[in-house]
Amino acid sequence: MTHGPGGHPAIGLDAVRAAMRAVAAVGDPSSMRIEKGAAGPATVADLASQVAATLELRRALGAGVRIVAEESLEELERHGGAALVAPVAAAVRAAGLECGEDDVRDALSAGADPGGTHAHWAIDPLDGTKGYLRGGQFAIAIALVEHGRPRIGLLGLPRLGAHGHANGSGVIAGAIAGQGAWQTPAHDWAPTPIACRAWAPGDPVRVAGSVESGHSAGDALEHAAAAAGPVHAVRVDSQAKYALVARGDADAYLRLSPDAAYAECNWDHAAGALVAAEAGCTVTDARGVPLDFGAGRRLFGARGIVCAPARLHAGLIEALRPLLG
Repeated sequence: MTHGPGGHPAIGLDAVRAAMRAVAAVGDPSSMRIEKGAAGPATVADLASQVAATLELRRALGAGVRIVAEESLEELERHGGAALVAPVAAAVRAAGLECGEDDVRDALSAGADPGGTHAHWAIDPLDGTKGYLRGGQFAIAIALVEHGRPRIGLLGLPRLGAHGHANGSGVIAGAIAGQGAWQTPAHDWAPTPIACRAWAPGDPVRVAGSVESGHSAGDALEHAAAAAGPVHAVRVDSQAKYALVARGDADAYLRLSPDAAYAECNWDHAAGALVAAEAGCTVTDARGVPLDFGAGRRLFGARGIVCAPARLHAGLIEALRPLLG
């Protein structure tokens, strides 16, 4: 193939690329930063990315396509309103899409679908906003979810390099359920298969963890993982962690929810979980329970995330048991 996959995978790929162009068009990462309290910051780039991806999906699939996305029109109005709409529309137009101010509002409204078992697209327009702001890694994550399971997963990683290189000109990692995982340069179609490392007992365990100290109790997770082998921390923001494990640059991605009542967001994991699973990983919550993406906008009932090759995954589930209370 020279131009890309056909059908829905191609539509998803076009949406990821449109979002990546919109983020690049914003320029200054700190442009009109929005503080969302416990949810962390957002920027014009977060909004422009979601609008661009939504417009591309609706262009290809019609206005009735169902979308579960992170950013909302309500937050835009609450944190800046008209002052935010104009730069968002400008960035989306710079990405090559027709977009007026009404289109921005309409596209953000479209992302409020409640989710569930019906087919929908899950969009995390800029996962790892703090990484984006500091010049670190971030991801644009888009997944097609059907009957509670991701069927297509795409991670746009504008600052990630090829295998073994944390920094670079960008790649897209992707997967179709049952067909394996791949990565391609962000601006070309030259897919190469990716696979997780064949970890063996006693091997070092390279744990992909958050750069932000407040995320996911990283020290406790790494201490627990040491039961499986010597731990080497790989600090990286966003769903890029899934990509690193999927292509063998890390051995595990571990996350503990802040408390038992917390539910992970659908869009934070749908794309990355499929890419990692199709690369040979096992992806569950921290108890070993499969993730249910048909529960709504959040993964209700899940306790954290464990993503690792199968032999390592089983040991990590056992090692993390004391942390779950």
